[in-house]
Amino acid sequence: MRGYEIVTSDDRVVGHVVDVRHGFLVVESGRIHKSRHPVPREFVHVVDEAAKAFVTVPRRILMDAPKVGKDGYFDSDEVARHYGLAESYAHQPTAAEHRRAELRKHMRPGFPDEHHYSSPALLGDRRIDLRRVKTD
Repeated sequence: MRGYEIVTSDDRVVGHVVDVRHGFLVVESGRIHKSRHPVPREFVHVVDEAAKAFVTVPRRILMDAPKVGKDGYFDSDEVARHYGLAESYAHQPTAAEHRRAELRKHMRPGFPDEHHYSSPALLGDRRIDLRRVKTD
């Protein structure tokens, strides 16, 4: 696959493959100021007859990925987080994070009456459905 052109989802040729490491393709782009960025193999479709690799991410996402060092090193966990492939919790949530999640659970739109409190506003209660209406 080395030397294959990289074509993004917005039909732009952004560079070529220079290396394959740990399930990532290393893409080199630029003519004068060259930079190398990894892209996960899961996002690549290779066409051997055309010597092209089609990437299912836009150019901007690929160019914003963490750079590969001159020695070829890159943090695969950071790259996975950039592309949305990492675990959402790499650590156990702290007690404060757990308490905050429990408090917010009842504030979602499916529970409208659980998080509305009466508030004495300047002109009275803000919730019109709780006001008493005189009927004669």
